[in-house]
Amino acid sequence: MARAKSTARAEARRNYRAAQGAIDETADLDPTEDEAAPAAAKTAETRTSAAQAAPATAARPRPSITAAFRGAFRPLDLPGDFKALPRLLIHISFLIPAATIVGITAVIIAFGGQELITRELSQFFLAPPPLVPVFIAGFLAPRASWLLGGLLGVVQTVAVLVIVSTPALGEVVGVPDTGVLASSLAVSVIFGAFYAAAMAWYKRFLRGAQPPRPAPPPSKPGQKQKQESRPLLARRR
Repeated sequence: MARAKSTARAEARRNYRAAQGAIDETADLDPTEDEAAPAAAKTAETRTSAAQAAPATAARPRPSITAAFRGAFRPLDLPGDFKALPRLLIHISFLIPAATIVGITAVIIAFGGQELITRELSQFFLAPPPLVPVFIAGFLAPRASWLLGGLLGVVQTVAVLVIVSTPALGEVVGVPDTGVLASSLAVSVIFGAFYAAAMAWYKRFLRGAQPPRPAPPPSKPGQKQKQESRPLLARRR
């Protein structure tokens, strides 16, 4: 009688385990509404974020040459340009070409115009108009490039005046006679302003004609944290 009771209890336990297993499998296959709702909300949120990111990552069309040509022009702002002049005088767009003019002038005076490199460079930095300095100013100037070009013309004329004070050095820079310094000043200032403004326009034209860079793909939320959690030795491998 005791053996029959033990067999019945073992059979009851097996039936109970089988029933619990069936319930677990049913729960895995058919989730309840409370479990399905967060999954559906997460899927909808993922689709919404992907739809919002699609226009941002799409490549914009390349602008036309005509649009870049017109967009490179800027209206002349005389009050704003003169107001920004003190800040521009300590900017690299003015300091670099002005220092180059002064340096070449000093070398020419020190070596009597016999140094070959500065003698050749003087044709581009000291002969009116000073092409290389105004091109540098026009390319680097954040604004008022025409004003910096004219001021560099004044600096170049003063440098030439210092050089031609020694008559033997006047021929080095192409201004042998002090009587033509007035015309040299006019040419350097007017054409210096024009060439600097032209270089600034050309820089804006190139910037507007190039195709826009595509936006970087959005990173996954946990990607950065996962990389930071890697051990140091694993990162070196």
